[in-house]
Amino acid sequence: MKINPLFIIPNLFTATSAFLGVLSIIYASKDRIELACWLIIISMILDGLDGRVARMTNTSSKFGVEFDSLCDVIAFGCAPAILLYFSIGQYYGRFGAMVSCLFVVFGAIRLARFNVTVSGETSKYFIGLPIPSAAIFVATIIVLNIKYDFFSNYLIYILLASFIVGILMVSNVRYPNFKHIKWRLSNFVLLVIILAISFVYPMESIFTLIGAYILFGVTRYFYIIISKVLLKKTKTNN
Repeated sequence: MKINPLFIIPNLFTATSAFLGVLSIIYASKDRIELACWLIIISMILDGLDGRVARMTNTSSKFGVEFDSLCDVIAFGCAPAILLYFSIGQYYGRFGAMVSCLFVVFGAIRLARFNVTVSGETSKYFIGLPIPSAAIFVATIIVLNIKYDFFSNYLIYILLASFIVGILMVSNVRYPNFKHIKWRLSNFVLLVIILAISFVYPMESIFTLIGAYILFGVTRYFYIIISKVLLKKTKTNN
């Protein structure tokens, strides 16, 4: 049985993403926190490329989907959880260990739900926060805290924020799928500006973008709920 050599390319991106995730765990255990964070960010870039390469080369497969999910658990579940524990969680005993463990569990549930609900045609929205976004949030907030010392005496706030982000992964909050963006000149100019700012302030820019993405989904979710309640009250009064 002959195998198309092009099938190797997208799976190589996926494998490299998992490889960097394990490296991140190793460096986090050696207290090289910032390097561990950057490895998770690079893993996200590779994770974003594997699917696009598979579609471009027409090499999408069931194996690729399952392999991608297993690697995501490592790169975006275990790696940020270990990073969170060694940088902050270990100072809060069982609570710190619990938050780190639940992050992996919620991430695995998020991936499993995505795999059983995804159809041939991608939706405009993800149900629940995508696990790479949750991982990048944890990685960037840890690095920024080291750089600016925002929560020196209140590191537990970072644990709580990570716990909330973990819950968002298994929630019904919908998040935009940027695969459906229609690229116009204005979008291209905005992307160039964002990349220019990211070159000067890389970690700050990534955290701001991820934070805005997370808040957008939550704000939109509550806006829809409140709108439905108000609409129902209006109909009842009429």
